[in-house]
Amino acid sequence: MKTKSFFSLLAGLAAGAALGVLYAPDKGSNTRARVKKAAEDGLGEFGDKAAAKEEEAEKSLKTLKETIREKSTELKEDTRQFLLDQLDRLENALRKVDEPAAPAEEEAAAEEEANEEEV
Repeated sequence: MKTKSFFSLLAGLAAGAALGVLYAPDKGSNTRARVKKAAEDGLGEFGDKAAAKEEEAEKSLKTLKETIREKSTELKEDTRQFLLDQLDRLENALRKVDEPAAPAEEEAAAEEEANEEEV
């Protein structure tokens, strides 16, 4: 809907400009000079607005880039810490599994020695 309104506005402006040129009381060269100056002023204003929007977009992009860099560094550190914690948990679990096995092995060795002595 906005597109239709925008094109209607442009068509109305073009028609008004054409009628204004046709019924202008001034000489053609003067009218053309005024139209040219008005177009240049409009383009200059449009260029200024475009430059301001470009600068604003560059700032936003720079801010976004910095935010992404910070978040990725945080995520990397969080992931590193998580993996280190998991590794510690795994090492502790393996130690617990190995510790009970050591006394059992000693008892088995002692029983074997006792059996050998009896024979």
